[in-house]
Amino acid sequence: MRLPTAAYRLIGRFSTSRLDRWLHPRLYRVTGGRGIAGRVLGAEMLLLTTIGRQSGLARTVVLFAFPVADPPGSWAVIGSRGGSRRIPAWYRNLEAHRDVTIQVRGLVLPARARDAAGGEYEAIFERAATVYPGYRLYRRESPLRIPIVVLEPRPSIEPDLAR
Repeated sequence: MRLPTAAYRLIGRFSTSRLDRWLHPRLYRVTGGRGIAGRVLGAEMLLLTTIGRQSGLARTVVLFAFPVADPPGSWAVIGSRGGSRRIPAWYRNLEAHRDVTIQVRGLVLPARARDAAGGEYEAIFERAATVYPGYRLYRRESPLRIPIVVLEPRPSIEPDLAR
């Protein structure tokens, strides 16, 4: 579904607002990512929990997410920040700490973040912009290269209780 340009600007601004950053993760957790808290405009959403690069505290955001085939179970997220002139704080946190936690609907798992590059970057961007055309607007309006991050599941490290 294609929306007017003004609607994508409004969505971008609201999704970076303090209200949305406070409310949306709570709704996502309560609903288990079902309904509008977990899927908007045809795009799946996930919770991304990073470690604050300065505070060292857990920081959680809700982001549009796009499945990535390799490795299986991976997801891509896009740091458009609604076409802003600033890189999202969650991305800055990833630069300092690549190990994260993601929640996709009711499934919570550890993941490792890496930047998409080259052909993979463009392929993910085109797929994401097909689902959510606002990304094309954000790319045109932002003077920055919008980061695309692939979140690859990693095994849980269970403590060795035998020792």
